[in-house]
This record gives sequence, C-alpha cells and structure tokens, in this order.
Amino acid sequence: MSEKEEIRLNRLPAITWYWLNMNESEITSEPCDGEAEVSVSVPDGVTESRVRLSENKEVEDLSTQPTGAGAAFSKIFVTAGTEARLYTVPAGLKADKPLKLQFAFADGKNSLDQVALDVQKNAELTLVMDYASDEAASGAAAVQTKFRLGENAVLRIVQITHVGSDFSFVNDMGGKTADNARVEVIQLNLEGQKVYQGYQIDLAGYKSSLKTDIAYRLKGTENLDMNYFANHTGRKTTCDINVSGVLRDTSSKVLRATIDLKKGAKGAVGNEKEDVLLMDEGVRNRTIPLILCTEEDVEGNHGATIGRLDESLMFYLASRGLNREEIYEMMAAARMEAVAAKIPDEETRADVEKYIGTVSED
Repeated sequence: MSEKEEIRLNRLPAITWYWLNMNESEITSEPCDGEAEVSVSVPDGVTESRVRLSENKEVEDLSTQPTGAGAAFSKIFVTAGTEARLYTVPAGLKADKPLKLQFAFADGKNSLDQVALDVQKNAELTLVMDYASDEAASGAAAVQTKFRLGENAVLRIVQITHVGSDFSFVNDMGGKTADNARVEVIQLNLEGQKVYQGYQIDLAGYKSSLKTDIAYRLKGTENLDMNYFANHTGRKTTCDINVSGVLRDTSSKVLRATIDLKKGAKGAVGNEKEDVLLMDEGVRNRTIPLILCTEEDVEGNHGATIGRLDESLMFYLASRGLNREEIYEMMAAARMEAVAAKIPDEETRADVEKYIGTVSED
C-alpha cells in the first residue's frame, strides 16, 4: 500500500437494517511499513517456508480462502506483496510442542503479516499467537491467518491480544476442514484500543467440527469489533461459539455471530452463546446473532445473558468486605480466567493467568 484507503471489513453474510450500523465496519488502511518483528518457535517435524499465496499453486486454495474480515481486506496483502509464513504439518505428525508466534508491534509503525497452515491427514498442531506492543504504543497492525485441515486433522489456535492504548489491530482468519477434522479456537482480548477480529470457517468435511471460546475485557474508550462465521456445508458438521466479556466506562463492542446451515449439511448442529457483563452506564453493547438455514435436517441454537450484576449478589459480596470496584474486577477476572484455563499449552496459560492477575490488581 502506498497511500491511505478506506476499507470495509467484518461484513455480515446476510445484511440487516442499515440504520443499525452493524452490517460492517470501516477502517483506514495506512501505508505499510513491512512486517512486524516475530519470534518463532517451531516444533520438530513442522516445516516453515515463505510464499506469496497468490503466486504458489501448492497453496492456491489458501490464497482464495475467505476470511472473517472479507475479500476487500484480503486484497491489502496481495497489493502489498506480503509473503506468508507457511507451516506444513505432514500427514500423521502429532506435534509434541506448540508452534509459537510472538508478534512485537513497533510504536508508530503499520505492519502486515500473513500466516498459512497446511495440517495434513491425521496430523495435530497447537498454534499460539501472541500479539503485543508497548502499553502506550500507537500505530496499526494486521495479521491474517489461513489454514486447511486434512482428513482427521486437529488444529488448536490460541490468540492473545494486548496492544497499546492508541493502537489499531486487525486479527483476521479463515480456514476449511476435511472429513472428521476439528478446529479449536481460543481468543483472549486483554488490552487494545481498536481491535477487529473474526473468522470464516468452512466446515466442508463430513463430521468436521469447530469450537470457539472468546473472552474480552474492555475499559475506557476501547472498542472491539467481531465477526464470526461458521459456514456449514458438510453433513453432520458441528460448531460451538462461546463469547464472554465485560464492558466498563464508555467502551463499546459489536458481535456478529453467524451460523449458516447450507443445503446439503444434513444433520449439522450449530450453537452460539454469549455472556456479557455491563459494568457502567456509558458502555455500548451491540450483538447480532444470525442463524441462516437452507437445509431441513439441521439444528441451530442461540442463547445470551446480557446485563448487570444482581443487586442481591452485590449486597452479599459487600457484606463480606468487598467494595464495588473489587467486586467488578473479580467478576471480570473470573470470565477471563475461565477461558484462559482452556489453553492447552501450560507455559502460555501461566503467562496469561499472571497477566490477568496483574491487571485485576490495578
């Protein structure tokens, strides 16, 4: 990119009323300063290479794989000539350690990074992606992750975001599953002024599945914009999307969660559930749970709990010596810790739990 450009992203697959201002978001893309600094730890047996997805026939399907942010956003990487970090997990390999990518976003810079994963038949991989900058950093960054899973493959993705108070970050993802493949996604938003994230997962294979656990805690004027799309095309596919968060001060959040049960996805089941705690009067919480269906023999479910702490619970905890601030911080930390406990890598889990504890004491 050589100049600024207005780009639409996180667009709903089925449009709702425009006056709600929730169909999509818009960002201003800045001229790219290159890639972020990335520390990489690759497990034995996994190979790493650098490719331009749009120019490599071996990963041609990844170059056209849709993502949560959308086609217009994906063009940024093509225009910038971004080289993807391609990680190949050969058939039958069950990686004994996680693949770790630690992104360090520089103050005042605008970076683009792309990651691609080829997890082949009967292979298993845990991927940990840590997105960080200095607390007071400004600038922008985008990381796009694309993957394809072979038959019976398992991919666990852990993404942790803690970027600066004047920072804009896009965490975009897209992938496709073969028969009996499984994707597990854990996302923890610890800090970030403007964060956009989401995915499109194409559940194409018979009995393939997706499980997603997301937690966030927003304060001040922070904004979190999410777009998750579980695209069921395979028979007896399943998805579970669970989102839990806390809003404070004048922070805002929008969640687009779509389960599309397409023709041919007989026996498919999709579930989405949201739990949001509103801690102050000035917060703005917006949610569009969307279940689309063109197949008869399917099941789609949505549940939500959105509100404030019960006054009787507040009274009980206050009678035990906790003030209002301590009660709210305890509840917020509990939501984050519940998702952090699901992180499969012990070292990463310990680091996140330590971070959550430090923040909750401030």
